[in-house]
Amino acid sequence: MNRRHYIYAGLAMASAPVWAATPRRKQIFLVIDDAGLALGETKQFLDIPIPMAIAVLPHQKQTPEVCKAIKQDREKEILLHQPMEAYNKEKNPGKGAIYNTTRSVDVRRILDANLKSVNGAVGMNNHMGSRVTENPELMREVLRYCKGSGLFFLDSKTAYNSLVPSLAPREGMHVESRHVFLDIQHDRAYVRRMWGNAVSHAKEHGYVVVIGHIWSKETAAAIRDSYETLQNQGYSFHKLSELYE
Repeated sequence: MNRRHYIYAGLAMASAPVWAATPRRKQIFLVIDDAGLALGETKQFLDIPIPMAIAVLPHQKQTPEVCKAIKQDREKEILLHQPMEAYNKEKNPGKGAIYNTTRSVDVRRILDANLKSVNGAVGMNNHMGSRVTENPELMREVLRYCKGSGLFFLDSKTAYNSLVPSLAPREGMHVESRHVFLDIQHDRAYVRRMWGNAVSHAKEHGYVVVIGHIWSKETAAAIRDSYETLQNQGYSFHKLSELYE
């Protein structure tokens, strides 16, 4: 892997955005990526009674069932987990992907089809995408599509040089970025350590946007085992869309 383009375990935190509409205090915004492959994976997070966003891959074997289940939980919301090309050629972003070679005129068609698949999405974030988020022409089209469709965009920050933060203001958009990845490594100790980093970030900066993955039982367990204690300590959990209101 090229260290310039990938988020590693020791570099799992991104700098906090400077924008804030209102002062925030100990707010946690959870995003759980990669839903759509297996309904059982999603249920382990739906069973945690706190607000969160679940990002669903388009055109997967259980995408419709997963979206239906999420919509039945009023504390959860759906994101389109938009597949985008990564620098690592061995990584297949999946169906409905935007590649670095995708023509700008085709972006709208791709996103239209993906949003029909991920029914009920209120926003989107990038799945992989280290190459595409550095492409100004393509990301400008994605952001314009989101703005015109009433969707928000979350930059998953899979590339150090993502252009999303610089492009969004030019398009009159507010865009948030991921602060912490929970489960780049899959072992229990690592996930718990990164969850602790996320909590500390929320305490220091007022809020944190933290991404985990739907397949990670350790991520589900870390959240499930601690959310009540954190609430008693003054932390609160929120839908991601609240950051864009």
